[in-house]
Amino acid sequence: MTERSDIEPNNRRWRRLSYTCRCGWVDWGHALPGSAVQLKRQIDSEQSGSTRLNRMNITLEDSPAYILAYGQEMGAGPIRVSTIRHWVVKKNLSPQQRESVALAIFLKASFQFERLQGSFPFSIVSGASSFSPEDLVSNLIGFYNAFRLIPESRMRQICNEVGVDESYRIWDEHLPNGFNGLRNQTLRPIHFPCQECAAGDTTFPSMFSSIQAAPEGILWVQLKNRFVEGRWVNTGQSIEVNRQGVARPR
Repeated sequence: MTERSDIEPNNRRWRRLSYTCRCGWVDWGHALPGSAVQLKRQIDSEQSGSTRLNRMNITLEDSPAYILAYGQEMGAGPIRVSTIRHWVVKKNLSPQQRESVALAIFLKASFQFERLQGSFPFSIVSGASSFSPEDLVSNLIGFYNAFRLIPESRMRQICNEVGVDESYRIWDEHLPNGFNGLRNQTLRPIHFPCQECAAGDTTFPSMFSSIQAAPEGILWVQLKNRFVEGRWVNTGQSIEVNRQGVARPR
């Protein structure tokens, strides 16, 4: 979870946490596109990072499909928080369908991660910071950064980032306990009274709704048992997956 000190620019003048008129609080560490880029690479190539998984003959509701491995994780010491699992996606999707599937998987993994890091014992690592106000919106910005190739500097402009002093003022006046106890389980920001935003646009940017998440069970599905059984992978077993995510050998 971000803290007040994250508002202060580092020696490279990079600000991890800032208030924005249109996107609320944004954690620009979460908004980095790395996680979404990994997902995009697998969906565009129709291949995971595993040679054995790529060689498997798999179908989803009788249509050719492939397996990708994706999730989010964090950790400290011996405790790790991870939602990495296998997902099954139909092959030969259009560019628009690939984006829709990617967003659906990305969001489902994000919600799973937030729920997991708020549960015991993982909350010991996360500080019980699941669904912190800036988390999901920041993740969404990172997704569009990756899929629309919009650099962070431009994202800050689109969200209309306010100055350091104003970010501090909003924090000090409206968040005396920081983000502790404040939760946001939506993809829309929580806004606070902002002097720099008073005469400007405070609507959430429409570009962050330009991709529609594909419903699960048609073009993609989450495997019910999290991972393909190792014995099937090792033997190259052909498998069929239904829309409920249940896998069976063929």
